[in-house]
Amino acid sequence: MHIKKYAFLLLLWCLVATAEECVVRVLHTSDLHANLTGDDIAPASFAQLSTVLKQLRADAPGPVLHIDTGDTIEGSLAGSLCKGRPILKALKQMGCDIWVPGNHEFDFGTQNFLDLAANCPITMLCGNLWRREVPLKEHYPAGKVLYCGKARIAVIGLTASYLPNWYLDDFHEAFEVESAEATLRRILPVVLAQKPDAIILAVHQGLTTRQNDPRGVNEVSRIAQLFPEIDLILGGHTHRAIPGKAIRKSWYLQPAAHGEFIGLAELTIDLQEHRVVQITSRLVQPSVETTADPAILELLAPTLSAADEHGRTVIHEPLGREIGAKGQPGVSCPVSELICIALAEETGAEVALHGTLSTAILPAGQPFTNADLFAVVPYENTAVTAEVTAEELGQIVAEQWAQRKVYTYCGLWGATAVIDAGGIACITGIGPGLAAPVPGRRYRIVLNSHTAAGGGRTPVLQRILANPAANLTDTGQNTRQILRDWLRKHPDDFTITPFRWIRPMR
Repeated sequence: MHIKKYAFLLLLWCLVATAEECVVRVLHTSDLHANLTGDDIAPASFAQLSTVLKQLRADAPGPVLHIDTGDTIEGSLAGSLCKGRPILKALKQMGCDIWVPGNHEFDFGTQNFLDLAANCPITMLCGNLWRREVPLKEHYPAGKVLYCGKARIAVIGLTASYLPNWYLDDFHEAFEVESAEATLRRILPVVLAQKPDAIILAVHQGLTTRQNDPRGVNEVSRIAQLFPEIDLILGGHTHRAIPGKAIRKSWYLQPAAHGEFIGLAELTIDLQEHRVVQITSRLVQPSVETTADPAILELLAPTLSAADEHGRTVIHEPLGREIGAKGQPGVSCPVSELICIALAEETGAEVALHGTLSTAILPAGQPFTNADLFAVVPYENTAVTAEVTAEELGQIVAEQWAQRKVYTYCGLWGATAVIDAGGIACITGIGPGLAAPVPGRRYRIVLNSHTAAGGGRTPVLQRILANPAANLTDTGQNTRQILRDWLRKHPDDFTITPFRWIRPMR
């Protein structure tokens, strides 16, 4: 009896002793937004972020994999000037193994993205973005199996499925975008056939609930429900800080934005059973006290020097009164009024629609610089014109007014509108002198490309602009450059006094 007992214990000990495990550390960055020097949200610089990443790599209990989930190159004056190339080189220098592009990677135009992708120094995965009119073999890879120590890790990379709703024809002519769900249905069987020890999904989408994502921009919750084979989901886009969360059988991690946090996950893998037995994760916050990585400082020095010089360049002498961003566009906001004036003058439009893009102001008593201008217009939108009737303009204004508490709301300039208690807008005056609108006549309006694309928020505007009679035209002129040119053409002191273009009926 004792012999049988000892034999059983010996067998059990042998089974335990022969089990082989590997711990893989995954470092996750996302939504860095070209924050090379630090800002109010994340004061640590790219070079300090690099130091922390290298420390986390050095003290890892096993092999390390660094994955970035996009929105990397846009968001700062330096990023606007360099358009991404040095930033991706810096990310590579930090030790990044895999990069998944986000929606803002396309802000500098289709050709810029194509060039970035063709020369990307990091392995780029983007399985749901298809290049039109190229052979299938030239499409961007969806996944890659990597050896991390003795573990075989399959990484799948997908961008924002909602991309087509944020860009105009230039994007649509070059790309087709598939939903993340559809791509996973297609490729996951291929990945599983390779028998990886772990599957990681790196996706430029975030974790939200159905209640606060009515447009269906983010698919993470549904993906976790449909594909329990995925062990770890690394998300982005929504700028949320999530140190770790179980969603069904998957584990979710998201490190906020601007380099405020680095996501750190550790996967304990049973190499015999080829499965993940445990995942732990946390967020690591870089400090402004961290020593800067000299290699990153050297690599980015030309980019930062050029941005500093450009930012300090004066574009207008001091005004006696600031141009603020408070108030409601179309009613009482000086900044939106100024942007509309500049866009209308440059494009010859009779009417402009625009809102505020930040809380920044053009200050009084000091010269305006390029840095001030970028703070007011931090996006790479272009000016878009269209021709609409007064009735159609009223429908557009009513739709915007109904969303006036949303950050994408655009006010009216160059036409007066009265909005009744039911939310219906009537255009009462339009063009120079605010003459009564002529029935059937088409008036030239100007708005920015992001507003024109709609983002799934403005179906009325999309229907009107889709009419061939609207003659929708992307001028290709950057809205920031248009405002810069306007300021230089008006060097004298001036005051922007908002006019009440929109009047709700009480």
